[in-house]
Amino acid sequence: MSPAEITILMFGSFFILLMVGVPLAWTTAALGLFFTYFLWGVGNLNIIVLRIYDVMGSFSLVAIPLFVFMGNILQQSGIAEDLFHAIHVWLGRLKGGLAAATIVLCCILGAMIGTAGADITITGLICLPFMLQRGYDRKMALGAIASGGALGVLIPPSIMFIIYGVTTGQSIGKLFMGGIGPGLLFGGLYIVYILTKCHLNPTAGPPATEDERNMTFREKLGLTRSLLLPILLIIAVMGAIFFGVATPGEASGIGALGALVCAAVRKTLTWGNLKQSLFATMKTVGLIMWIVFGAMVFICTYTLAGGAEFVRESLTALPLGPWGILILMQLILLALGMVLDIIGITVLFAPMFVPVIKELGFDPLWFGVLFNLNLQIAYLSPPFGYSLFYLKGVAPSDVTMTELYKSALPFMLLQVIGMIICMLFPPVITWLPSVMIK
Repeated sequence: MSPAEITILMFGSFFILLMVGVPLAWTTAALGLFFTYFLWGVGNLNIIVLRIYDVMGSFSLVAIPLFVFMGNILQQSGIAEDLFHAIHVWLGRLKGGLAAATIVLCCILGAMIGTAGADITITGLICLPFMLQRGYDRKMALGAIASGGALGVLIPPSIMFIIYGVTTGQSIGKLFMGGIGPGLLFGGLYIVYILTKCHLNPTAGPPATEDERNMTFREKLGLTRSLLLPILLIIAVMGAIFFGVATPGEASGIGALGALVCAAVRKTLTWGNLKQSLFATMKTVGLIMWIVFGAMVFICTYTLAGGAEFVRESLTALPLGPWGILILMQLILLALGMVLDIIGITVLFAPMFVPVIKELGFDPLWFGVLFNLNLQIAYLSPPFGYSLFYLKGVAPSDVTMTELYKSALPFMLLQVIGMIICMLFPPVITWLPSVMIK
């Protein structure tokens, strides 16, 4: 059976099983096992076992549960609400200041939590009622939370960078550093859009109340103290990676310990919070790893059948030129993001795309961050934008999915603009990793 026929059968079966409702992890694992048995017999199933064992033995995977645990502890400690109020008192004088403060909060939470879903849920619970109560434009408020929360895909310690790094063999530390520039760029684009819109239409985002605007500098500084511990924790974790003091796996241990210290200082480190954080961590990590293992089984079988080489030869043979092929890959990722989970997209397609990128002469680190930029756009893409579903779960009951889709459109346009900037000016991504201390 030729690689082209294998590709049609495996991916055709893959999408059919997903459409009938089979979970992603079971779909990929079952297809991988079936086609291994069908092509080579029961004697070669041990190859699958060895591949999974090899992935499980990766020290870099230690970072996933520890960073998730760090985020859950900080979430339980109530830091997010204090952060929002502290940021708001400084930006409240501006028209649209609450929405701008929401974007800043999303950036900080992304650096503390590492997962977009938790970021969106927290900001949706804290910021959305506050903005709606102040008379903010609903679509702008919803879009700010959905897009700001999706920055968790880019801002380290993003779990997606860890999965991408383990899957493709790229440096996770450099991927972390490469995500900082685009994350700040995207956050800046969102804030500029919000402030410009509210300047042109002041009713879209009224400024803070007179009492809030008249707070003294000392009172504002007192509220800002809540920023100190989480900011120091972020600096410690990212600084340890940047200066070569610790690997991402080791830095995740620093983050987990630091989160416990933050909670203890705030007197929120209770057995109840610890138990809930551990349970949430196990639930999240279990979900991630089953998807990773299932996809590994699928991609291992597909690669052994010559599929990865077939994809590489097919793409490089297209009369599009290197940049045309790069853009085609991104269009494929955007289309997949409308229907697939981003973890599944990463584990399935990153190993197939990276060899092509290397052959075309592009920097694989640069492409790795671009890959995740596409995943961030996928988080907002209808019909299955995960950001929108997370936000729907915590939004008022009168918020419809149609309204959420419309709210995401201007921010998706900003994401595309930001991605084009990162493509045309690679140092936005590559400069910080290039000055890392090895």
